[in-house]
Amino acid sequence: MKRILTLFLLFGLYQAQAQTPTWSGDIAQIIYDNCGVCHHPGGLAPFSLLTYNDAFGMRSMIQSDVNNRIMPPWPPDDSYQDYSHKRSLTATEITKINDWVNAGAPEGNASQTPPAPSYNQGSFLPNPDLVLRAPVYTSNAQPGRDDYVCFAIPAGIATNKKIKAIEVVPGNQSIVHHCLVYANLAGTYTTNTSGTCSGPSSDPLIAGYAPGEFPTIFPNNQQVKMGFEITPTTKLVLAMHYPQGSQGQIDSTKIHLFFYDDTVTNVRTVSAAPALNNTSFCINANTVGTVSATFPPSSPLPIDLTLISVFPHAHLLGQDFTVYGLKLNGDTIPLIRIPRWDFNWQGFYLFKNPIKMPVGSRLFGRARYDNTTNNPFNPNNPPQNVCFGLNTTDEMFLVYFQYLNYQAGDENLDLESMTQPPSTPTNVYEEAIGKNYLLAYPNPFTQELSIEYYVEKEEEVSIAIYDIHGRFVKRLISSELQRGNQRIIWKGDSELGNTLESGMYVIQLLVGNEITTQKALLQR
Repeated sequence: MKRILTLFLLFGLYQAQAQTPTWSGDIAQIIYDNCGVCHHPGGLAPFSLLTYNDAFGMRSMIQSDVNNRIMPPWPPDDSYQDYSHKRSLTATEITKINDWVNAGAPEGNASQTPPAPSYNQGSFLPNPDLVLRAPVYTSNAQPGRDDYVCFAIPAGIATNKKIKAIEVVPGNQSIVHHCLVYANLAGTYTTNTSGTCSGPSSDPLIAGYAPGEFPTIFPNNQQVKMGFEITPTTKLVLAMHYPQGSQGQIDSTKIHLFFYDDTVTNVRTVSAAPALNNTSFCINANTVGTVSATFPPSSPLPIDLTLISVFPHAHLLGQDFTVYGLKLNGDTIPLIRIPRWDFNWQGFYLFKNPIKMPVGSRLFGRARYDNTTNNPFNPNNPPQNVCFGLNTTDEMFLVYFQYLNYQAGDENLDLESMTQPPSTPTNVYEEAIGKNYLLAYPNPFTQELSIEYYVEKEEEVSIAIYDIHGRFVKRLISSELQRGNQRIIWKGDSELGNTLESGMYVIQLLVGNEITTQKALLQR
C-alpha cells in the first residue's frame, strides 16, 4: 500500500513538473511574438528580453506589467472591436507567464529554445525604393514650449509613383515625440522652423509616427491594392514635434518609401484626416471633464465610406476614449474604446476587417480628462486650467481615420493578411546622427540638379562630378570651409560649360577625408 501511495505521489510530482512552463518550451516564444519587436538590442525599449538571462532578471517586472495590462502596450479594448497585428496577450499566455514566474522561472532544456528573431537596427522594413532625409536639426524646445517644425523634402522622382508603404525612421528616437507625413503634391510648401508649425492644413496626411507605432503598410493582395500616388513635383512634408527637455539635441529623421511596380494601375487611394476634432475646450483645474465631437458636424454622410484604421490622440490629462459610428436606423458601429489612455503609446489601429460607414451614418467620439492631483501624469502641480493647444502641457482631442470610398465587399477583406511585413528583414539602415550626408534631386533630372548636403563641423568641402566611368566632368566646389546645411545647383554641364549628353553621373562630396557619393541620371 505504501509503495502504491509513493508511486502515486511521485507521478503527481512528475505531472506538476511536466506542466510547469519553461523559458525554452513556452515563454520564449510568447516574448518573441509580443515583446521582442521593442525589447531587442538597439530597440525602442531600454532593455532586451531575447535571452533567458535577460528575461530571468526582469521576471518580476514582466509578471507585474503583464497582469496590470501595461505590457505589451496595447491600449484598445479587444472586446469592443477587433484589430490587426494585436499585441495583447491571451488569458492562456498570461497564465503561463504567472505559472512560470511563480515556479522560479525555470529555463528548461536550453537546446530546445526557439531561435530569437532578428531585427533591423533603426527600421523594420528592408529595401526601400526611396530614402528621403530631413536636414540635421537642433531642437529649439524651450522651457514651457515644445518645438514644432516642418521639413519640406522634394521627392525627386521622374514619374508618378504609387506608394505601397512608408516608414518613418527617427534620427534621434529619444526626442522625436511624433512625426506626421504630408504629401504636398504641388511642391509649393517650404520648410518652416518657426517652432509652431503643425503641418500643411490642406495637403493629405499619408503616414505618421509616434513611439510604439510601426510602419504604414497600405493593404494589398492580388485582387485589391490600396495606397497613395505622388508626382514628380511632390514634396514630402515631415511635421516634427520635439518636446520640452530636448533643447540642444540634434535629429535627422528619414522616411523610407516603398512603391508599387509601375505596371500596377488599379491602386485605390487611401486618405487620412482627423475627422473628429475639438479645438475649443478647456479642462479647469481640479476637475474631470469630458470632450466630444461629431462628424459630419451638421448632417449625415452623403456617401458610403470604408474605414481601415483609427487613431485617437490626446495628451497627459487623457483618461479614456470611446469612438463609434451611428447608422441612420440607430445601430451602433463600435470603432475603438481605450479604457486607460497612455500618452506614450498611441498610433493608427488597423481594423481586422474594414468598417463600412453607410450613407446617413455619423461618427461620434468622446474622451475624459483628469486635471486633478489624482492624475500622476498631470504636468502641473498644483493643477492649472488646461486648454487645447500644441504643447504637450496643453491638451488635444483628435481622432484620425484612414478611409477610402466604399466598394462592395470591402468589409470582407482581411486587413491583417494584406499588411504583413517581411518575416526576415535583411538590410540595416542605421546612421550616426550628424553624419555628413548628400541628397540630389530630382533624380532623374533634365535641366538642373539640386544638391543638398550637411557638414557636421567646419571643414574643407569639395564637390566634383564624374561620369559613370570615373572620368572627371566638373568641379562645383573646391576646398571651401563650410558647416551646416548647404545647397548648390548643377546644370548638367562640363568644366568648360558644355552641355552634357544623357547618362549616369556621380556626385562626389569630400568633407575632410570622408567621401560620400550619389548617382544621378541626366535625361535630355
